[in-house]
Amino acid sequence: MTSAGRPTRIVIEEIDDGNREAVIAFTNAHQDRPQTAAYESWRYRDCPAMQASVAMTDGECIATMFALRRTYRTADGERVFLEPFEWHASEAWRAQAPGLRLVKHYMRGETPLIAVAGTDMAAGLLVRLKWTQVATVERFALPLSGRYLAGRGRGPLVAGVFDVAGRAFFTPRRPRRSALELEPASVPAPGIAALVAAQRRFALMRAPDPETSRWLQRAPSSLGAYMTFHARSEGALVGWATARVFPHGSLLHGELLEVFLADHSREHYPELVAQVSATLAGFGADVLTAATTCPDTIRALRALRFRPDDHRPAFAWWGRTAAPTGPVLVDGAISDHAFFPQQTSGGSAWLEAPAVR
Repeated sequence: MTSAGRPTRIVIEEIDDGNREAVIAFTNAHQDRPQTAAYESWRYRDCPAMQASVAMTDGECIATMFALRRTYRTADGERVFLEPFEWHASEAWRAQAPGLRLVKHYMRGETPLIAVAGTDMAAGLLVRLKWTQVATVERFALPLSGRYLAGRGRGPLVAGVFDVAGRAFFTPRRPRRSALELEPASVPAPGIAALVAAQRRFALMRAPDPETSRWLQRAPSSLGAYMTFHARSEGALVGWATARVFPHGSLLHGELLEVFLADHSREHYPELVAQVSATLAGFGADVLTAATTCPDTIRALRALRFRPDDHRPAFAWWGRTAAPTGPVLVDGAISDHAFFPQQTSGGSAWLEAPAVR
């Protein structure tokens, strides 16, 4: 690319009021994201934990890489990490590699990075850049309607039979007897942080994040509804879970985002997962999903007949220091996985219209 006979200069900038509109225009042009004022304000201005580095040339945005700043618990105490997402570059500028410049810009920083590779191409690039694969995130799905099965390629006969006989069989139910009490909450209680600090199962895991939880709960209606639950045993706080119910296309999804119990309460994972799943199913969801690396959560999901649906590698970049050894907890609340997928621009405009509310 040239301007007046000279090569056009690509500049890496942080998102701010001067380039924000150009960044939003780039994102909207390259992806079918919501384009309502409510969504754009929430997504690009209001998040207390979000930052973004963008490639600009002559006032035009040609590549983006967003990230959420999250606190992680490590063997050496708490440390801030960046969870990158929305890594996109203009095809017209492929030869100048603006996307690669952005990821290298992040890698030169002092803050470690952790990300789930959404595509094989992204995973391959991170391997070539010498990121460390720290975990494999397992994704599960529990069909609850024939409409969901039809959307996954099953014929009308299978979908119809499922609605008659299968839904009752697969729908999760709360345990008849449980030593675990599920308590709705606004955000994770302060006591959760102590449970995370005391756990010894994971060498690396994200700490509860009340600020980001509040931001998610302020999401526009097109992104659905977010819920937080405290888990108590004999009145004592022993863990928490977060979840989301959201429309996507013609289907209603229920998703378990975070599930955690203290080391001394691991036997209650089946009860916690069953109770949260039953709550989500109560909204009339067509499918329940969950993504995690936690062995206890995975066993509980399998016991409820959740089916393996996908798996994706999680990578970390530690700069000059070595990545920690030991299990890493990654779940459905990492980066934009907590608010993706989402409605198309047209669908979100309809859902957020005042008459619909």
